[in-house]
Amino acid sequence: MHIILLSAIIVNIFSIVMLLIGLFYNFEKPKNKAIYGYLIAGCMLLYIITLGIISIYGFFGKNYLYSFILLLCISSNFIIGKLVKYETLKKYTTAQIMCYIVSLITLLLNFRL
Repeated sequence: MHIILLSAIIVNIFSIVMLLIGLFYNFEKPKNKAIYGYLIAGCMLLYIITLGIISIYGFFGKNYLYSFILLLCISSNFIIGKLVKYETLKKYTTAQIMCYIVSLITLLLNFRL
């Protein structure tokens, strides 16, 4: 379980960095934007899988509150994805980064290595 927890922390940090790159960098070449899109999709998929495994493990370990917080952070991807429009992309990206930071803090504070 320690390997999955450590990989979840690494994937979470990498996902935050990828979202920050997308927030501050203006992609001019379509090829670079496509590569960034594939990377962000891979990061989000790994984020969902690793946090899902850890939250299920937390429910079995009787860490109900922390597991529920992680499930809310996982579901935030889908909620934000449903609400976002091109005009509000930066606002929702900032909200998504905040959700990722909350899940990272939850992982670091409440699940011991």
